[in-house]
Amino acid sequence: MRAGLLGAGLVVGHFTALRVLPPGSQAATNLSVGVLILSALIAAASAGAAARRNTGRARYGWAVLALGMVGWAFGETVWAFYVTFREGHAPFPNVGDFGFLLMVPGAVAGMVAVLGVRRGLLRVMLDGLVIAGSLLFLSWAFILEPVYQAGNLTAGAKAMSLAYPLSDVLLAAVALILLHRAAPGHRATAALILAAALALSVGDLGFAYLNQHSTYTCGDPIDTGWVAGFVLMALAAHRAPAARPGDDAEQSVPILLWLPYLPLALAVLAAVDLLASGDRLSAFLSVLLGTVLLLVLARQLVALRDNTALSRDLHRVVAELRERENELHHLAYHDPLTGLANRALFVSAAEAARADETLAVLYLDLDGFKPVNDLHGHAAGDALLVEVGRLLRAHTRAEDLVARLGGDEFAVLMPGVSGRSEAEDLARRLTERLTEPFGILGHTVRIGASVGVGLREEGDLSVDALLRRADESMYAVKSTRPGRRPVVERV
Repeated sequence: MRAGLLGAGLVVGHFTALRVLPPGSQAATNLSVGVLILSALIAAASAGAAARRNTGRARYGWAVLALGMVGWAFGETVWAFYVTFREGHAPFPNVGDFGFLLMVPGAVAGMVAVLGVRRGLLRVMLDGLVIAGSLLFLSWAFILEPVYQAGNLTAGAKAMSLAYPLSDVLLAAVALILLHRAAPGHRATAALILAAALALSVGDLGFAYLNQHSTYTCGDPIDTGWVAGFVLMALAAHRAPAARPGDDAEQSVPILLWLPYLPLALAVLAAVDLLASGDRLSAFLSVLLGTVLLLVLARQLVALRDNTALSRDLHRVVAELRERENELHHLAYHDPLTGLANRALFVSAAEAARADETLAVLYLDLDGFKPVNDLHGHAAGDALLVEVGRLLRAHTRAEDLVARLGGDEFAVLMPGVSGRSEAEDLARRLTERLTEPFGILGHTVRIGASVGVGLREEGDLSVDALLRRADESMYAVKSTRPGRRPVVERV
């Protein structure tokens, strides 16, 4: 807040003083060049401070902006040397003009680095050319062409004089494009940079008009446009937040996406107005307007290409998300070690079974599994569980669901069995097969299993009753079997 008030006071004070002092006087000249150099250096210092508190691309952007402001201060210092110390008019052009014009590429490069984009660069460039071409059309039609035709300067001086407003057109165009692409925390900075570019354009357009008619004197009130531009640039750097990871992500405001076409609409309306009033468009304006319209067409083609690529990328992302969703679903309902169904999927499948079909559950508890872990480690135990899971899948029906309920406990859900005898027959076969040796990590291991059978009965309201019945059956079987320790043989 204080910085804004100080900046506003500097601008208002500069303009007021130049209105009070005699035009062209040495006092007006000294005041104007002093304030101009001061404001440019303040902007450079503020951009330098922003560079120090940022990192990466933003740091380089603010550093380049600061360099551009120093270049402008150098140009004004050269101008001041001629008009103050030699008490005369500065030759035009002179070496100081290159310092002035150094600010433009520095400002453009800095804005692209601070507020720029990583994707869609071609579309951004076309937007910039559309805006720059439209603003050039308006400037040339109403200010620059009459000035250029009526001026009495040399060709070199005219070219240098026109370079100022034309470069500001480019500066304003870039700022306008980047405004709607700035991250939320940087939009105030982008708006201030745009305002600074417009203020500098006012100063340069006024300078071009007066200079072409040889009526410009240092200390003219039009100089306040430059002061305002540098004050706004300093405020932009002062308000710029420190860059954080993710600040480079593009985020655009939908309503601002139409901004590139606003200058074009004004240019077209200006052309219609000129033709309606009986004037003819010069060859330059006709070619310029036609070129801008072709750029708009090219921009739309690029946008169509980008949208097609975006749609393709979107379909790819959706496919990847679906694949990831399937993976997560599988992880949520399957045992990560054996790949068998887990308890959640087992219960869900049992609850979904038709009420009119016979439903049987086999509950398996491995005998002698703990000693395998104790003798050979958990890796051997895990490998044994995987082999048991493969065996159970291989010896059950396609419609049966094999699950690992936890630890060394397994279950088989058998929908549509003919009766208890079918389930007991499978339990017997599994018991016999699990007594056969397993080859585990260079060892031959013999274990066993206790298998209980449970059938759904009328009145069962949940799967818990069915599992409890199978569990009780399994413990009944286990109680009739003598304790067994695994037999381990070297392969």
